[in-house]
Amino acid sequence: LQSPILYCTHSYFCNTIEACDRITEGFGKFAGMIRFSRFFLFLSIFVIKKSDAFLSRQGGHGFGPTRLAGALSAKDSVLSEIEFGVLSNKNVFVVGGSGRVGGSVVTQLLKRGAKVTVGGTRVESYEDSKRRWIELFPTIDITTIGFAKVDRESVTSVSSVLKSKDFDLVVHTAGPFQGKATTQNGVIDASVANGVPYVDVCDDYCTASAAKTKFLKKAQEAQVPCIISTGCWPGVSSLMAKQLARKVLASDKSLTAEDLTVDFGFFTAGSGGAGSTLLVATFLILAEEALTVVNGRRKPVKAMKEYSLVNFGPIVGDKPIAHLNLLETASLHDILGVGNVKALFGTAPGFWNTLLGLMAQLPPSLLSNEDIMTKLALFSLPIVRVVDYFAGATNAMRVDVTTEKSPNARATAIYAHENLEPCVGECVVAFCCAVLSNRVAPGVWFPEEAIQGGDDTAAVLSLASVGAHTTEVDGTVGLSLEEVWGKHETRNMVASSRVG
Repeated sequence: LQSPILYCTHSYFCNTIEACDRITEGFGKFAGMIRFSRFFLFLSIFVIKKSDAFLSRQGGHGFGPTRLAGALSAKDSVLSEIEFGVLSNKNVFVVGGSGRVGGSVVTQLLKRGAKVTVGGTRVESYEDSKRRWIELFPTIDITTIGFAKVDRESVTSVSSVLKSKDFDLVVHTAGPFQGKATTQNGVIDASVANGVPYVDVCDDYCTASAAKTKFLKKAQEAQVPCIISTGCWPGVSSLMAKQLARKVLASDKSLTAEDLTVDFGFFTAGSGGAGSTLLVATFLILAEEALTVVNGRRKPVKAMKEYSLVNFGPIVGDKPIAHLNLLETASLHDILGVGNVKALFGTAPGFWNTLLGLMAQLPPSLLSNEDIMTKLALFSLPIVRVVDYFAGATNAMRVDVTTEKSPNARATAIYAHENLEPCVGECVVAFCCAVLSNRVAPGVWFPEEAIQGGDDTAAVLSLASVGAHTTEVDGTVGLSLEEVWGKHETRNMVASSRVG
């Protein structure tokens, strides 16, 4: 189970069992054979579950719900020590810092007093980014940034940089993105080997799970805390869900995580200012069916096909969103044991939704071809920039937690930011603060298992929402704004305990 080959085995078995169910219904004369197949598959899952428990006893993790970091327990943590001040004078190596995501992290780190070195393949891209940062952030001293040429797939290359300076943290902002489960991640490998805490923005569940499986035990032995798949979504979205779920469970002691339903809603105007790398990742996601979890079982549905109108607060308003295969659906089920999960996404203007829906109907073999999608992204980027100019770059998230077992128990949280680019940087830096505050255990963790529930989660969400224009909560379980979004000294935003 320490091999990345098995990173999505449990998902495969669940889907295969459901396929066996359908076959049994249609082909009675093969029922005996199918029943034997089902028995074999259930036996295999049983073995994996036992191995999962064994790994947990050994300090490792398999595929089942782990309930780490207090998980969904309603017991609050101690007063959180997670704050921006821990970044002051810290040496941070940002791999992929010349990109849009990386640049947003770099500038937010500088804003909080960190010393930043950008890692990239081309110094020319770095110089171009520096000129852009100077225009966008005239009050930040960009001249203090260092640059190191690095091959992010090479452990040797990354290690040579880490040994050149006493780094306090590594932030991998070049992904890894879609379809990189078998690609060497030299950044996390070198970070663990050199004892440097690590944060990344991986948005693909299988890729992230492969990294966790491969490096979890090594990171624990080396006493290195690592958080994978951070940012706004995934990242902040999972913490929103965790905090709401804890509150709903606390309202009725008969409820379990399996009884809960978590609905994620995401909206981004235009491309959100995304660079070509993120556009490629979006195109690659369209090649996949969207995962939903229904009564504990994985159920794939067509992506970007059926839309629902969802409210994202008074500024963003109602937006049409549809199923998309996003990481939170799998991680929340596997890690916290939530029984029902789905994630929906939408954009604006409306023809972007139509275009994404049409692209989702293309052959998966075409959409999953990274070379073709890269060329398409580069070709469409000028058009995307024109549309973004008029559409803006608003980013919004909504999480609803309900349960059929207790229909009157519900909780909702909404977050909205006027610009996705700085939004991502603020969210990633919030997780960086958690790591540097010594509030994350050694190992490799998804956000919802890395951050202690209660005060620590609220502290991270408080830092992540520092630039948001909307943070709201609503529900019937006595949920307060501070329980989710923490305490802001000054809230220059729409902040309400009612969603309306």
